[in-house]
Amino acid sequence: MKNANQELNSIFYVAEEMVNDNGEDCFYHDVIDNKFIIASLDGCGGSGSKRYKNFSGKTGAYVASRAVCGGVKAWFLESNEEEDLPTYVQDALSVCKKYADKAGRIMGSLSKAFPTTAAIITGNILRDKCEITCYWAGDSRCYMLDAKGLHQLTEDDLDGQDAMSNLTNDGVMNNSINASTSFEIHSKKIVVGYPCILLTATDGCFGYLNSPMEFEYLLTDSLVKSKNITEWKIALNERMNTVTGDDYTLCVAVCGFADFEDIRNSFVKRNEYVAEKYLNSQQDVNDLWDIYKKNYSLYL
Repeated sequence: MKNANQELNSIFYVAEEMVNDNGEDCFYHDVIDNKFIIASLDGCGGSGSKRYKNFSGKTGAYVASRAVCGGVKAWFLESNEEEDLPTYVQDALSVCKKYADKAGRIMGSLSKAFPTTAAIITGNILRDKCEITCYWAGDSRCYMLDAKGLHQLTEDDLDGQDAMSNLTNDGVMNNSINASTSFEIHSKKIVVGYPCILLTATDGCFGYLNSPMEFEYLLTDSLVKSKNITEWKIALNERMNTVTGDDYTLCVAVCGFADFEDIRNSFVKRNEYVAEKYLNSQQDVNDLWDIYKKNYSLYL
């Protein structure tokens, strides 16, 4: 997809649900003039497992991701001002509460009404750079991928965990969008240079791999072995489907490349380097992570 401003090469999503018509992820992406948005949301199936008769027996997590995603869409189309996003989200949650059956409101001590994570990137496309704002709550993530590698842009709302330890330790989420307790939607502004690839992802994309290095390799290896954006989307979906044990959603905005061949060629050397340095190495994976995380955490 080409925008009128040629600095945005393509914007697309890859998503799959484990149980048909019961997936708890949701997404939204759009382009208006020189602004774009990519958003990935993951309804929290543990704390939001309560089912609601008034919502066709769906879980609070299922309803929450869709309702909040609708709020995000309305915000982008109608306002797009940073200070207005929480209001649109709260309005969406209020609708959930208004139409929820009373039996569905009974909560245990660990339950929440309509909980969901969110990872959102909005971008202002300029001639030689892109001004982005990341918004997030929970453990869904915003990323940037460039010739230097993968960079996590947002910090997980998990007690004492980083991207590596979270893969093996069951960290407790300390912040999520929901209708029963207070929460925070974090925000961060970053100016990024071209070319780059921006991504939002739910934890089903990266949470079942052995290391963050493997997630970068999944992204770049599927890219360099493809001939166009459509092939890359198919390859991403096939690879994530093979390794994940959860719903997954990945939204992608490709910025500042000449064409697909330029995109592919920009990551060939990096893909080879990650394979040799990190995936085929005999070193302990935690020692490799200590090296890799310096660049990966550059924006944290």
